Amino acid sequence: MDYSFTIKTTHPSLKGHFPNNPVIPAVVILDEVINIVKMLKPGFTVETIPMVKFSHPLLPEQLVSVEIKEKSDTIISFNCSHNKIKLVTGQLTLKSAL
Repeated sequence: MDYSFTIKTTHPSLKGHFPNNPVIPAVVILDEVINIVKMLKPGFTVETIPMVKFSHPLLPEQLVSVEIKEKSDTIISFNCSHNKIKLVTGQLTLKSAL
């Protein structure tokens, strides 16, 4: 399934993350991906992030396309890109929230 998000120039993390040349912090990108996964799998929480690779920086206001693939009930892989440029790839392991 494909999803998207944009981080606004007013995001609070950008004030201290390379002033005058803001780059979206990795944790903000991961937070957006995790929020998508929580929406898709409401009975689960993220247990670990066993693999993640950041290939290209993300700038404010850039539209990020997120591809989510369920490898199993508890393993999710994801790819994030902007204008077909790969930004991030990774995998999450989930556990039941119950």
